[in-house]
Amino acid sequence: MTQCCFLRVYLFFWFRSFHHRMALGLCPQVLCSLGGWLSLYISFCRLNKHRSYEWNCRLVTFTHGVLSIGLSAYIGFVDGPWPFTHPGSPNTPLQVHVLCLTLGYFIFDLGCIWRFAWRKSIKKYHAWRSRRREERQLKRNGHLKTR
Repeated sequence: MTQCCFLRVYLFFWFRSFHHRMALGLCPQVLCSLGGWLSLYISFCRLNKHRSYEWNCRLVTFTHGVLSIGLSAYIGFVDGPWPFTHPGSPNTPLQVHVLCLTLGYFIFDLGCIWRFAWRKSIKKYHAWRSRRREERQLKRNGHLKTR
């Protein structure tokens, strides 16, 4: 009985450390992807000095869209496995690289949203909240509530 408990504890910590090591191995790939997207953004900013920074960010977004569609089509149709006949199969190394590439872009895009759309988002949220407040003040027949 004690050997079984020992084995369970050992397997639990080995499995946990395995996932921790795997996650640590993916972090450099994601950081390299983020660095690649940032360097692409900086090069677009240098090439298109007459355009705004947000325009260059959208150009990086377009590049990511084209690249991710092309890589996903290659994985799905050429490299395999076909997702409709082998659902839930283990990921191939190419699929993991595309995932890291996309996660790096997600972090880049989150930074762009934080930088360029923060004020717009706050204004939209404030307008939405004020409309909701006005709707709560109206009765069902359209007259204002009296307090």
